[in-house]
Amino acid sequence: MNLRLDWNLSFMQARKWLAAALALMLITTSMTGIAYAAEDTVTGIEFDYDAEDFNSSTNALDLKIESDKINVTLFASVSGSTTKKNVTSSATWKSSSASIVKVESGVLTGLGKGTATITATYSGYTVSIKATSDYVYDEVKLKDSNGSDGIDIPATQSIELGQSLEYTVYGIKGNDKGIDISTEAIWSTSNAAVATVVDGTVTLVGTGSTTITAKFKGKSDSVVLTVSSPYKSIELNRTGLLELEIGTDDMKLTATVTEKDTLKAIPVTNEAKWTSSSTAIATVDKGSITPVGAGKATITVSYLGVTTSIEVVVRTAYQSIKLTPEKEHHMFLQDDLSIKAEVLDNKNEPDEVTNEATWTSSNILAATVTNGNVTPKGVGTTKITASYKGVSRSIDVTVYTSINAAKAETTEIDGFASESGELPKVTATIFDGTQTDVSKLVQWTSSDEKVATVKDGKWTAVAIGEAVLTGKVQGLTVEAKLTVHVKPLKLIASTKEMSVILGKETALPSVTVINQDGEEEDVTGSVKWKTTSDNIVLKAESVKGLEVSTVTLTGTYLNKSVTIKVRIEEEIVKLVVEPTSLALNPGRSKSIKVTGYYKDGTKISLGSKMNWDVNPDTLASVNGSSVKAIAVGSGKVSGSYQGKTVEIALVVTPKLKSLSVSSKTVSLSPSASFAVTLTANYTTGSPVNATDNAIWTSSKPNVATVADGKITAVSKGTSTIKASFGGKSITVRVSVK
Repeated sequence: MNLRLDWNLSFMQARKWLAAALALMLITTSMTGIAYAAEDTVTGIEFDYDAEDFNSSTNALDLKIESDKINVTLFASVSGSTTKKNVTSSATWKSSSASIVKVESGVLTGLGKGTATITATYSGYTVSIKATSDYVYDEVKLKDSNGSDGIDIPATQSIELGQSLEYTVYGIKGNDKGIDISTEAIWSTSNAAVATVVDGTVTLVGTGSTTITAKFKGKSDSVVLTVSSPYKSIELNRTGLLELEIGTDDMKLTATVTEKDTLKAIPVTNEAKWTSSSTAIATVDKGSITPVGAGKATITVSYLGVTTSIEVVVRTAYQSIKLTPEKEHHMFLQDDLSIKAEVLDNKNEPDEVTNEATWTSSNILAATVTNGNVTPKGVGTTKITASYKGVSRSIDVTVYTSINAAKAETTEIDGFASESGELPKVTATIFDGTQTDVSKLVQWTSSDEKVATVKDGKWTAVAIGEAVLTGKVQGLTVEAKLTVHVKPLKLIASTKEMSVILGKETALPSVTVINQDGEEEDVTGSVKWKTTSDNIVLKAESVKGLEVSTVTLTGTYLNKSVTIKVRIEEEIVKLVVEPTSLALNPGRSKSIKVTGYYKDGTKISLGSKMNWDVNPDTLASVNGSSVKAIAVGSGKVSGSYQGKTVEIALVVTPKLKSLSVSSKTVSLSPSASFAVTLTANYTTGSPVNATDNAIWTSSKPNVATVADGKITAVSKGTSTIKASFGGKSITVRVSVK
């Protein structure tokens, strides 16, 4: 049965509302000239709820704190309709005391004890109803497990580990004895390391304090438990540091507890809880310690709140293990392999343990192993491991399929004395025609170990000469000739730059090697040239330019290389050089200008691009287009470009540094004579008598005259005699008395 609370308007209110609505319609019509249909007219609102939620004695909805909520629906009556409209979500809801009853879109929740008025407002109408909120029980009470007449639990309790404890919680309303709600209540512990609780059954875990709480529908009761151990301590039969070795027998520990009151000792080895801080080092079971791996671990024993521990050091009985062969091994399916295992103990004494070791294969599809004997099973790689009392070692084993043919990657090797290199890669052809790298399966030997030796996959050059390196693999043979050379220091090309006429072949430059022993050797025919450009074609002894550009050629001989800058250009038909002769002093320089003319008449400056040569080469040097005189003499400077040459006459004369005379002052009588010697001093350090070649003058010929250094007095007075030579001059003072 549903209850509805109606709140109807009075006749006067209805008239007022209708008059207002008509007025609004008239205004709207006058503004727009268009009449619209009026919206639904609400004539009243009312609540709808479950009758079981309404308490007729209190005339209010009845809520229980932390229990189910009550749903209230709000309906609106609409004019002209017999169906009521659900406006619950559109209404405005309010509680007179939200701390007692909370309301959200018609959903009522009890929060505190008391009564609140719930109001809903919609379209100008308001309706309200009372709602009371109360606890399901006035209180919940913890008691012992003897029924409702059991003993109330005090606020605090003390108990010892090993004892049992169980609580019952009752919900009490008024003067009732209460109802057992242990299974419905929410139980909790504040410290699960001390005790846990499920439906009132308390499990003691460790010593300490915890609060056990039972809660039901907003009411709760709790007790503070103090848990202690019935024992004073726990002791082990061993103290100090325990030292064990991997592979030795287990060590047995026993544990004993001492009662607090009687001080009685009780063995608890089997009942106690044993733990290891690292089971990878040592494990423990009922006091029995098993060494597992090298390291340090802590063994702890606990029993009803008392705990003690001991440190354990586990050592290996051996320093290391050695396998023979000790490096990776490569084999065919038809091959056998036996691996030997040896250990070295802490006294430095070796011991073979091949049969005693534990052998494993990481890939049994490739190979299996038993007591060190490896049996290939299929193509692939596996890791063979031998372990013995804490030490282990592994080698990689690769298994190959059978082969039909073998070929070395190179058959010519160049080397230098005292140096090593990798042996050639060997590729084999298998049954199905595919190829595989079998380099690590090849056994190499040298035809002359005085020239070269072979070991561990490398050749080592011993002395200058030749040796044939022979490799054998599954009955097949490959060879490579090793030539041991004197080590080169530097490669020198006959030119650093060269010009190549577009479309014509030009010879490659000659190359000389300077060896470590100081000897020079023409290696032009042994140099291998290469370039990254496709604008030039490299042939055995020449190059051919395909497109105007500048490219770089790299020539390699043994482990040295040299680079040449190549200009590919149109043909030069004429060279013009300025000047055609040079006169220089030692140490002085002068630039040469060379102009080249192409077929189409365009020209290019070639001074610094020419290939210059000086004859004799002691006369001068050329850097770019600059000629620098070195020594006194004469000769010529020649330059070539694209096969065309120019010549420049060169004369190197010494540079005059200063002039000196045999006497700076002369005193004569009239008609007397005096000969002065003039010396020219050059930068070469070789003075020259320049008396006869100088120009001599007198400032006063009426006092003294001069000819080729001979001064003649004429009359009394003073005169200055001047000698000029090579752009310099010097004077002599003459007095006639």
